[in-house]
Amino acid sequence: MKISVVTNSWHLIVQVTLGLVDGLSKLSMLQSIVLDGCPVTSEGLRAIGSLCISLRELSLSKCLGVTDEALSFLVSKHKDLRKLDITCCRKITDGSIASISNSCTGLTSLKMESCTLVPQQAFVLIGQKCHYLEELDLTDNEIDDEGMNLSLFFENIYCHISCYTYLVFLQVLCPFLLVLGYPA
Repeated sequence: MKISVVTNSWHLIVQVTLGLVDGLSKLSMLQSIVLDGCPVTSEGLRAIGSLCISLRELSLSKCLGVTDEALSFLVSKHKDLRKLDITCCRKITDGSIASISNSCTGLTSLKMESCTLVPQQAFVLIGQKCHYLEELDLTDNEIDDEGMNLSLFFENIYCHISCYTYLVFLQVLCPFLLVLGYPA
């Protein structure tokens, strides 16, 4: 079962609170939650971590209020998470990435475009721990040669990296590359 709450100018903005999550917890087979653009609270994310026991996919793209503490707690409770989208969650740092990498080693998709507070060393940790990744979106993150070395750990990966200068490098390290995003 999948629940989607996507916000834009035509949808109601839903704040993720304990009340909403308590209602979601009654759906015992819930495997996917999409909260793109919703304001979330730390309490709401902790409740999702505690109450949504079958969760396999979570999208928090452009959600305000996502913090290292709350996201780290959530992923520690969902070691079977397969897809995580934290695009434009601008408060998270390497603390969240360490928790994700250590807790969710079976991730197949990690989207973290524009997570500007995450240092490049965190990208190496992803490569060391998350060996099942098929999709990794690092668009608009600062990555140099050291950060790019994470690609050495992947065999089949769908890469989004906005570094035109690494085109040849990626061609070798990501032989199954389907899409490459780079600045215009």
